[in-house]
Amino acid sequence: MKLRLEGIGHAFLGRTVFEGLDLSLDPGEVVALIGPSGCGKTTVLQIAAGLIDPLRGRVRRAYQRHAVVFQEARLLPWMTARDNIAYGLRVAGARKKPRLGIAERRAREVGLHPNDLDKFPIELSGGMRQRAAVARALAIDPDVVFFDEPFTAVDVGLKRILQDLVIEAAAREHFSALFVTHDLSEAVRVAHRLVVLSGHQQGIVADRVIAGQPGQRSDRDIFEIVEAWSRDPAFTELFDGGRDT
Repeated sequence: MKLRLEGIGHAFLGRTVFEGLDLSLDPGEVVALIGPSGCGKTTVLQIAAGLIDPLRGRVRRAYQRHAVVFQEARLLPWMTARDNIAYGLRVAGARKKPRLGIAERRAREVGLHPNDLDKFPIELSGGMRQRAAVARALAIDPDVVFFDEPFTAVDVGLKRILQDLVIEAAAREHFSALFVTHDLSEAVRVAHRLVVLSGHQQGIVADRVIAGQPGQRSDRDIFEIVEAWSRDPAFTELFDGGRDT
């Protein structure tokens, strides 16, 4: 077990977001966390990643390094793409030549052109910035990666390409991942297991293993899984639009 959340409870401004939440992440497993707007998906991720502390419960981590890919790329504007990708290695004390070599290799893996590495974030398209953010996360060889709706702001074609990058990297690197999304099709495409968080019942309402393997499911397989789950009461809030935040 790489990660376990036990009896987690949290609230904002006196309003309970969720209570008694249990969630686990196995080695090499990609878990998609999905739910309606306002149900606390990002809060669960932030607690799991240690960015905020829960009000109740315990987080058990059995790994050395993790990385986070946010909805916004969050690149440092005064650094080139190359230096942004290498930033985590720099903080860890890696020497300049090796860390820049790793940054260039990771950039190639996510489809960034070598000429783009000397550009500053403002000179990159949104898709290129998000590729750089994924490369930055992978550069430190993480044991666990937390993805917080990372491809929401990109167009459909690029989203599929970026999803493929995550699928291929997870298979190649064998890291575990918690992937937060509001898109059921995306969840079915990238993950081994799906966890559904409710906005009304204040907790997890479904925990399902997804048939097949990420990267091996055809578009028809994904469509049929989503279609079947659209009739499942556990997924009602997703298709009804959930609640407002």
